[in-house]
Amino acid sequence: MKKSINLAENFYMMRIKIISIIIFILLGMQAQAQNEAELNGKFGFKDFCFDRDIRTVLAYKTGNEMSDPYVELNSNETITFTFDDLSEVARDFYYVIKHCNADWEEDNIFVGDYMKGFAENNLFGFNSSVNTTVLYKNYTLTVPNRDVQITASGNYLLKVYDRYDNKEVFRKGFKIYENKIALTLKYRHIVNYGIDGRQQLEFSVNRGSLPLQNPYNELKLRIEQNSQRMPLQAPPVISFQNNLIIDYSNATKNIFKGENEYRMFDTRSLAYNAEGVNKILNQNREYHVLLNIDRPVEKETYQYKRDINGKYYVEADRMAKHSTNKNLEADYVNVYFTISDPNPQPNMTIYVYGALSDWGLKPECRMEYNESRQAYETTLLLKQGYYNYKYVAVDNKMNFLSDFFDESFAQTENEYTVNVYYKGIHDRLDRLVAIETINTVDM
Repeated sequence: MKKSINLAENFYMMRIKIISIIIFILLGMQAQAQNEAELNGKFGFKDFCFDRDIRTVLAYKTGNEMSDPYVELNSNETITFTFDDLSEVARDFYYVIKHCNADWEEDNIFVGDYMKGFAENNLFGFNSSVNTTVLYKNYTLTVPNRDVQITASGNYLLKVYDRYDNKEVFRKGFKIYENKIALTLKYRHIVNYGIDGRQQLEFSVNRGSLPLQNPYNELKLRIEQNSQRMPLQAPPVISFQNNLIIDYSNATKNIFKGENEYRMFDTRSLAYNAEGVNKILNQNREYHVLLNIDRPVEKETYQYKRDINGKYYVEADRMAKHSTNKNLEADYVNVYFTISDPNPQPNMTIYVYGALSDWGLKPECRMEYNESRQAYETTLLLKQGYYNYKYVAVDNKMNFLSDFFDESFAQTENEYTVNVYYKGIHDRLDRLVAIETINTVDM
């Protein structure tokens, strides 16, 4: 009898210990997620996913999945949002749309100042995945729609909530612009400037029909490199102006790290090892894709590679011929990332980064150091497709280091987008009055 009691006590204590460990892990994950959310806010990253069951959140101009999510005000163009929910039960989602200033901070102005329709709208309907090992539900939304009509240009956040607990599950940025002024862009290759691996932009604004009284206060220019806002980048300043032109060109300004071409891998097929893939395993009806071990890029080893500037697209060769349902037929696979580093930095946190991380720092993209392999590692559950990615670091002084493992090269192919915002004396919000993109190679 006493032995039975001891066994019961041991079982009870073991159960308590297991529960304590689970709670500790969950609390740790929650704290880490909060840490990443704060970092994203500090660095000005606009997109973030708060729910681990929500995957593959995409936004693009309808009809062009590789485009950035911006359309012209009062046009027939729309923006498509799509995402997958991997939870086992169907959930009730709703969305709100918030106008933001030039720095992606919510304006907190009345909904009626920037859109017509309801402030809160249901996200109706979904389609279930077809013949996949990982089951998911795919949601699609277009904006504007019959419930929401945008009436002002500027930066916007689509925020999706779970109605059960009213918790935000993800947010995704998009832009509405209006052609009010002409923006002229030029790319200049820096020669003998004493700064290695840098690229420079020159640009000017034609005043057009805007009632500009004080351009220094009324205009804000923000620059993006390959669809991403560059963290803590100083905004452009006016070099000179006259009655027609406001010029922002400067011999020592608007200079950016050229970075390096993105790394890439291809999981469209699970039958053979495609680009970047070392091995594919199928265990317990789950696919595991081990990528080639990455290594830091050494200086003077620049090689041009045709990348897609950090983005990805969903596709799978297992799809039925002439299928139009790739969002439903592409499977989810566990992708293993490894980058060797025999001398790890104790004050650095390493992340996998790109469109696959929503152009931000995600908790699951944080890498752990494996002493035995002398490498940083992490595993991501990703939908089949073709992916670009890179490795970035954040040091203990909260500096974002985008070229920690990759040297920066002046020859790198990049796309730069310049956004011009205007807020007149009597305006309540920052309007996006011009947007132009230039490529450093296709000139």
